[in-house]
Amino acid sequence: MQFENCVTVTGVMHHIKKDRQDEKYFLFAVKQETEKADGSIRKDFLVTRVFIPEVAQIARSLDQGTIIKVSGELRVSSGSGEMYIYAVNIEKI
Repeated sequence: MQFENCVTVTGVMHHIKKDRQDEKYFLFAVKQETEKADGSIRKDFLVTRVFIPEVAQIARSLDQGTIIKVSGELRVSSGSGEMYIYAVNIEKI
């Protein structure tokens, strides 16, 4: 049986400080703010990795706070166990 694994999220570009040019991927987060039932704001940072060089170049060029749409797959790192979005497309909206 073949399973579907696709995700599309929108939010705000949030650069993560630990990005290094020698990594195999570009790391950033999609920041989302949602209002909770009590009226307070919940901030979520959806960790995203970009392995495709052309897509990573687009992500690097986006300023902090840019509203974006990210499409890809949901994955879990085999090393750290961290869940992340494996981005295959990034659009400025």
